Amino acid sequence: MLLSSSPSPAAVMPRTGRSLGLACDDPVAALPWRQALADEGLTLHDWPWHAGTTPGSERADALVLFLARGVTEQLARLRELAARRPDLPIVVVCRGLRELDHVLALEMGADDVIDAALGAAVAAARLRALWRRTRAVDASPAAPDALHFGRLSLLRRERCVSRQGLAIDLTEGEFELLWRLAVQAGEAVSRQVLLRELRGFCDEGPDRSIDSRVYRIRTKLGDRHGAPQRIRTIRNFGYLFSPMPD
Repeated sequence: MLLSSSPSPAAVMPRTGRSLGLACDDPVAALPWRQALADEGLTLHDWPWHAGTTPGSERADALVLFLARGVTEQLARLRELAARRPDLPIVVVCRGLRELDHVLALEMGADDVIDAALGAAVAAARLRALWRRTRAVDASPAAPDALHFGRLSLLRRERCVSRQGLAIDLTEGEFELLWRLAVQAGEAVSRQVLLRELRGFCDEGPDRSIDSRVYRIRTKLGDRHGAPQRIRTIRNFGYLFSPMPD
């Protein structure tokens, strides 16, 4: 009697047609991840690792930053990449991920952080979830293309935020969160809703990724303690975007 074998995960994964930049501090350690990401149907491009260098013409829908040697020593590089390409989602993959590493990477511009022990399939799944959410928001007929609050402007299609015509550099994750709050300006949005819509999971533990994004956005918008803030914290609930003109 012949037993049919189950298809491998790679065989049943749909081809996405998406392209990834891959930067790593240890190319040898990253080899298994490179192959696994390719098996997920993703096209990979090597991104220069050394500071001050970024690719010129390669198309990429996201960047995977593989840190075999830990997050702490590479925070400057992460911050630089996030600043140079604020349009790209950045997923940091780290070996032996600690809670502090998670927080620091998010503070420096990462949109998601994954322990390398979980495998490349987890990163690919989270990227697909991010792209689905972005596509759903962009395709919504009810979503406006632009929001204006006095001198502050948000452009959905261009993924651009500016004040008095001067661009404010936000990562993809930061823009998503700011836009989500701004389209519901004047109304509080819970952390649970933000986690579900922007991260794809419910609040089941001490996840501070939304709070970290809000902190970075506030810094870039010039929000100051003791003064009227564009993004207000609603204690024990979530956040509210103030619709008052800038």
